[in-house]
Amino acid sequence: MSLPIGFGLLAAGLLAAIAGVQMKSRRYFDRPALARNRRFDPLLSGVTWVLVLGGLALIGRASSVTALIVTLVLVLLWGYRRFIRSVRFQAWLLRKDYEDLRRRRPGLPESEILFELAIRRNPRWGEELIAQMVLDYPRFDDLAPMIAKMERGFRGFK
Repeated sequence: MSLPIGFGLLAAGLLAAIAGVQMKSRRYFDRPALARNRRFDPLLSGVTWVLVLGGLALIGRASSVTALIVTLVLVLLWGYRRFIRSVRFQAWLLRKDYEDLRRRRPGLPESEILFELAIRRNPRWGEELIAQMVLDYPRFDDLAPMIAKMERGFRGFK
């Protein structure tokens, strides 16, 4: 009996995690009023963890093998997401796009290529911000990590 409830709690926790990622991706004033509260993100994160761990505990109570398999799948999916969103992988994808753009438009200056590359990937950033980024980072090897960090929600230097 605890197996379906465990999977239900796990699913609710994963849906809460998806809702949290979706809310965090919005600009502050585009969020619902409830999500603008400074306690919303940590509270939703706590609820997510409680639901996921509670679901795994109930699944483990019913079947330890099933709990191990579910945990392994969740860890693999978490690792995959971390890898895909990593700065190195995103810089590698940008490098492929950059080389493709250079091949298709050989006469374009470097700054134009970098500008077009950044505006294609992130049109919401605006032309002024991207132009300033190209001025600050005139080489691809300097610009690519900054774009990848900004796409991940980079908030500044530590």
